[in-house]
Amino acid sequence: PVEGWEEKKLYVWFEAVIGYLSASIEGARITGNPEVWHEWWAHPEARSYYFIGKDNIPFHAVIWPAQLIGVGDWFGRIFEEREGEALNLPYDVPANEFMNLEGQKISGSRNWAVWGLDFLSRYDPDPLRYYLTVNMPETKDTDWDWGGFVSRNNDELVATWGNLANRVLSFSDKHWQGAVPTPGPLREADQEILQVIEGGFATVGDLINRVNLRAALSEAMRLASEVNKYLDKAAPWFEIKSDKEAAGTTIYTALKAIDSLKVLFAPFLPFTSERLHQYFGYATPLFGEQFVEKQSDSLGEHDVLRYDPAFAGWRWEPSRLEPGHPLHKPAPLFKKLEDSVAEEERARLG
Repeated sequence: PVEGWEEKKLYVWFEAVIGYLSASIEGARITGNPEVWHEWWAHPEARSYYFIGKDNIPFHAVIWPAQLIGVGDWFGRIFEEREGEALNLPYDVPANEFMNLEGQKISGSRNWAVWGLDFLSRYDPDPLRYYLTVNMPETKDTDWDWGGFVSRNNDELVATWGNLANRVLSFSDKHWQGAVPTPGPLREADQEILQVIEGGFATVGDLINRVNLRAALSEAMRLASEVNKYLDKAAPWFEIKSDKEAAGTTIYTALKAIDSLKVLFAPFLPFTSERLHQYFGYATPLFGEQFVEKQSDSLGEHDVLRYDPAFAGWRWEPSRLEPGHPLHKPAPLFKKLEDSVAEEERARLG
């Protein structure tokens, strides 16, 4: 230490945040593409998002930006003999408040927590992702309540979104032999609901870009409710008794809307969105390929999680579903939970 500063101590977070940069450089090296880190840290259009809890706001919104501003282009000069290349500042620091459990602070030592692997031994992953997102503590502390989890699963995932997809696909499978019906001329109501759903790519997409994830998912679910209202009014299960073409037009419209909603829900409900994508009979998967491979390098031998986007068959855009497109036999996307689940889980907490 400089004379006179022998007792000075720096909090660990002043140094720890540098790991974001060093880990990027190290990761680029061990994957055989040592220059790729510049695309994140020096490219003028690159955006970095730091997802943190509220207790880490000063380190990511003050200390780390100050370090990056202070170093200027000296990092490149010293380590790469490259001048005029400053490091990118954080574009956004989405900080969440705290989530409690059944009214108490989560504590691993007291076993007062929802353990991920334990949860997945009894329930599917998308209901977990859904409840965490709609209950996300974006602006204030929230509470994981097992009764609330059961209600959200049954009233929203099962009754609103899952039922919409399953009843339309099942009705199409029964009356049009597993293919998208050929519609007649689209009526005003058909055109209106398709325009509403297509508009969701702008509204939901904008909310995601602004990291308002709770509002984005709520908007996607609201749009699913609008399609349910459209179906309740058109009532194709009654139409088909007197006018199969009119019923086919309604089902064609609903299928296009659901095909679009599948993409709007995909960032939040990837597993069921992928399954629904398969029910729609597409040859390529909705997402790319995620896999684990062994890596041996300066860090020793370890498993590395990889993602290859080349296999992804979809984009953030409305459905292009065509009449006659073959569909696969559907199955329910979500499982209804008994009310007793809440008390069973509370009993596990002790």
